[in-house]
Amino acid sequence: MRKLVWGLFLLLLSGCIWNYGAFAADARKPVILLDSGHNPPAGGATSLRGIPEVIYNDRFTAKLARALEKTGFHVELTRNHDQSIQLNERAALANSLKADLFLSIHHDSAQEVRLDKISVNSTATYRTKTKIAGYSIFVSRENAQFDRSWLFAQYLGERLLKLGRPPTLHHAENIVGENRELLDEKLGIYRFDELTVLRRTEVPAVLLEIGVIVDDEDETYVSNPKNQDLMVRSIVDAIKAALKRLEEP
Repeated sequence: MRKLVWGLFLLLLSGCIWNYGAFAADARKPVILLDSGHNPPAGGATSLRGIPEVIYNDRFTAKLARALEKTGFHVELTRNHDQSIQLNERAALANSLKADLFLSIHHDSAQEVRLDKISVNSTATYRTKTKIAGYSIFVSRENAQFDRSWLFAQYLGERLLKLGRPPTLHHAENIVGENRELLDEKLGIYRFDELTVLRRTEVPAVLLEIGVIVDDEDETYVSNPKNQDLMVRSIVDAIKAALKRLEEP
């Protein structure tokens, strides 16, 4: 009987050690916090198809999360597709998780002066007067780890540019609502200090506009699943490269 009890104890102990080892191994994975921009009740911009931006954001964020998990990262989301969360709460979550990187995903529009009003299925929306296509990257100098955020932004821009995606420069135009400082014109990186999800995070943080959903050509591009996969792959590569660089002494 004593041998049986001792055997059961050793078996239990070995199981605890294995579980702890698995937990410790998982805990060593870099934590990537993905933020799908906006909330279902207030969905951000409306595309030329009459679709709220938040749907584009949720779709792309889900793909990116799966790809990052397959690559070996520990991925957290600020919200699920049916949830709402305030901007301050998103930043607070990044800080509490001590995420290695925070990436906010959005899809872009433009100021009304650059748009024509249209109606799609009785939904009022807009279409660009002239082509505005590509990605935009935003960082905040008020972020507690701006240098690391800037490094991450550069890797994102380089990988998207290598893919063949152009940066859109319309946020630097001298019109009301824009006038953003271009920190890197080639890579499409802007300074936007007031963005809450960047300014109030204490971890490296970047906001990425995937594409312009009020432009016919660009909306078609970002809605194509194959193009989404290509962009996801580029972003995963950028995250891997940025973390490798950030881990260097």
